[in-house]
Amino acid sequence: MFTQLASTTRSLGCYLLAAPLLLALVLNSSCAQKVVAPVPTATVANSQATKMPTAIIYVDGQRQDSTALRKINPADIASINVVKGEAARAYAPTADKQGIIFVTTKQNQDRADVAAFNKSFPLTPATPAQNAAVAAIMAYMTKAYPTARLETVGPLEGSSDRYRATFKQSDQRRQLLFDGQGQPVKE
Repeated sequence: MFTQLASTTRSLGCYLLAAPLLLALVLNSSCAQKVVAPVPTATVANSQATKMPTAIIYVDGQRQDSTALRKINPADIASINVVKGEAARAYAPTADKQGIIFVTTKQNQDRADVAAFNKSFPLTPATPAQNAAVAAIMAYMTKAYPTARLETVGPLEGSSDRYRATFKQSDQRRQLLFDGQGQPVKE
């Protein structure tokens, strides 16, 4: 066998030069300050205000601006109704683009002028019979289709005693028709 020298002077010289260079590189990178780019700031409220019109707001029958709506405590609100499109145009010609928000507070809901104003806008609350039918439909759907996700339950257009339930089951949208007592019917 041949015997080799353990290390040559040339090899030792490479190691002796590499060690200080590596040490200098490590120390230089750990002492460097991190550079952070400045974050641009923008005011969202100003940019959105120019793009879309604000809704027309009525609080207790009086037209208000959006600051009045922000001042109302949510616990003091009795009802909020939002009207858009053609129904909103009945109040203001440009309201179909903006929409109208009607807010009634608990403190003023029994006042005569507020009650008269609330009767004048085009929303009608559900009757007790409608509420009972919807509750029966929801109970039936929960029992008959426990894995389905119920999307809507509402009156069928053109019929006062028929209701439609729209739901999703196994990624398929389905619908059922019900009578006024909440029992399923065929078309």
